[in-house]
Amino acid sequence: MKTVSWKEVAEGVGVLSIVAGLALVAWEVRQANHIARTEVIITTLQQWNEFNLSRFENPDVAQLSLIAMNPEKHEITPLDRSRLNGMAWHFVNIAWASQIAYDAGLLGERDLLNAKTDLNWSLEEMPGLTPELLAIYDQIPYMKGVYVFEPLADAAAKGNSPEHKSPPPQGEPTKDSPEVDQ
Repeated sequence: MKTVSWKEVAEGVGVLSIVAGLALVAWEVRQANHIARTEVIITTLQQWNEFNLSRFENPDVAQLSLIAMNPEKHEITPLDRSRLNGMAWHFVNIAWASQIAYDAGLLGERDLLNAKTDLNWSLEEMPGLTPELLAIYDQIPYMKGVYVFEPLADAAAKGNSPEHKSPPPQGEPTKDSPEVDQ
């Protein structure tokens, strides 16, 4: 029978400690990645929820949503067009953030598909938003060829955009501007 020296025991314990420490670090990194992915998903959902919540809390946003859903039933003022543009940018930013998070490995394919589907829903269910979304798509070259923006590319290719009327340049008063006495 071979005797084991304290040195050999200490070295064995040291190697086991290193392996256990590395396993713990790997587990912690995995947990941190899971938490980061979850936070990205929650943040994205919060952005959509913020919009949906404001639709029933804020009558102006509810009215704007009606204009976006049924533009043919409303006279769209320059102020409405500007607000629709802001809504369109909100949706584009959510989609773009989802694409960036996917590219960084923080969102899965299903989550990115959800973002793309949400953008497509905006095009289908809010036709008053379509001109604004397509104007943004035409203005921003980095959107071309990006997966999450394919619904915009498809809509642009179909040419199904109603006539786009840009809001007046900033500083130019309109009858809806607060600077003008009504």
